[in-house]
Amino acid sequence: MTLTEPLLRIEDLKTYFYTDEGVVKAVDGVSMTIQKGDTFGLVGESGCGKTTIALSILRLVQRPGRIAGGRILLHKEDLVKKSEKEMREIRGRSIALIFQDPTESLNPVFTIGSQIAETMRLHRKKTRLNVGKEVVEALRSVGISSPEMRVKHYPHEFSGGMKQRAMIAMALSCRPELLIADEPTTNLDVTIQAQIIELLMSIKEMFATTVMLITHNLGLIAEMCNRVAVMYGGKMVECSDVHTIFKEPLHPYTQALLQSIPRVDVKRGELGYIPGRVPDLVNPPECCRFQERCRHAMEVCKNEEPPLVTIGKDHVVSCFLYQQKG
Repeated sequence: MTLTEPLLRIEDLKTYFYTDEGVVKAVDGVSMTIQKGDTFGLVGESGCGKTTIALSILRLVQRPGRIAGGRILLHKEDLVKKSEKEMREIRGRSIALIFQDPTESLNPVFTIGSQIAETMRLHRKKTRLNVGKEVVEALRSVGISSPEMRVKHYPHEFSGGMKQRAMIAMALSCRPELLIADEPTTNLDVTIQAQIIELLMSIKEMFATTVMLITHNLGLIAEMCNRVAVMYGGKMVECSDVHTIFKEPLHPYTQALLQSIPRVDVKRGELGYIPGRVPDLVNPPECCRFQERCRHAMEVCKNEEPPLVTIGKDHVVSCFLYQQKG
């Protein structure tokens, strides 16, 4: 058990979307802790609630969604209780977000330099006169060549990789304590993906930034993270250090995810897969949400929701297979 105060603690977070079809429980009772200096991975299939957690942290959930319960503690201060004015101060300055599609995140009618400068003026109270050099240095720090010229360019003049670098520069321009990267390499080719990941890792060391990496790519998790939480159907089903998750996964869903990854060192016939479909999160049943796809499912899994139990050191799992071992 750590003795240091965590940077971010999420307690029983519930973020629901109230639709005409019913209540979509996108995030349903999730708890996790991120320590200062962590590179914390959040992994799972599309629609499992990863991005909703990020938007909840920043209080950017749009209607018909809202945070229905729980706490999000940044240095013991509950962000759920903050006013919109207080959250505007926190966004960018304390917590920054890199979206997966930089094209949609950049304003096409303003230059790259002016958009980074606006962020600095807003959150660091910089004046128009003394921000110019810092904008150039921000672009230089993320590996954009000829930054003195590039600050005058518009987003359409940047390639996909350069746009993502510009978004990283913008996110880091206020030196946030927590950087949330939501699928930062999804729309990039493999070579550029590797460059962006290398950039994020070097920047983390350079600025001592805590990172939350949201992805469905377990390869990125293995390369970048020291801790990882596995999401399924709006729930966190397993959390531990990355070495333990890859070497001794406990939850059947985590095991199935790892078995579906192609490996050159293992001879096998058909690639592993997870049968069935992800659960409908509109008024989901109060039982294990993975039980219909699980080869270990028992009768209790169909009637009750498994609580989180701790196995070993800081390894938690939500599965009835381990209730007697907790």
